[in-house]
Amino acid sequence: MKKVYAIAMTAGVMIAIYLAISRVYPFDWTVVLKYRRVFINGLVMTMSLSGFSLLISFAVGIVFALMRRSSGIFREFAILYVFFFRNTPLLVVILLTYYGLGSIIPFDRFWAAVMGLSAFEGAYIAEIVRSGLDAVDKGELEAAFSLGLTKSEVFFYVHFPQAIRISLPALIGQSISLVKDSSLASVIALAELTMTGRQVGTQTLASFESYLTIAVFYVAVTSILSLIGHWLERRLAIP
Repeated sequence: MKKVYAIAMTAGVMIAIYLAISRVYPFDWTVVLKYRRVFINGLVMTMSLSGFSLLISFAVGIVFALMRRSSGIFREFAILYVFFFRNTPLLVVILLTYYGLGSIIPFDRFWAAVMGLSAFEGAYIAEIVRSGLDAVDKGELEAAFSLGLTKSEVFFYVHFPQAIRISLPALIGQSISLVKDSSLASVIALAELTMTGRQVGTQTLASFESYLTIAVFYVAVTSILSLIGHWLERRLAIP
């Protein structure tokens, strides 16, 4: 209920700001209607980019979280990976992926953006999952072992599920951040939502309307994700 109230309040504030600005700025929404297919195509590209990146970054994050909890060279490599990507701007990561790695292994803009986003977000997810694994009560693990479960069974049936439940709010927040971060793919001219809005604004000189439209799209998508996340939190909450 709090999430719905917060979203409603945000919508109310946005409407109030719009009404105030409309007193001094003559909005022309016919431009948005004329280029509606362009905006929809950009939204589809953003959702595709975010979806692929989210799946890969979760896989990467889980693997590196486990490596962080191991020993030897795997642990050191995971520490280096997390340190590098958490201290490098995402914009630079995307440029390095497209212009650097892309000059060695040819691939299109979409997959360059997916790789850059996945590597960057994976570092944050790795830390979230690692913290969740560390936060699981050791008493529960000892109880599982006392029942005769093997080490792998304890991990897959007790330790990991509990860690994901503990980490869920942070993972949802990171997923929402990924959707917003996907806008930086416009720097390599990928025709996602931000890039299409910029192109429409440049062609029609209606930049305000174009950017306001893509802002509404982003707010709508992230609000839906937030509501889904809130539902999952309540459903999977630890009693």
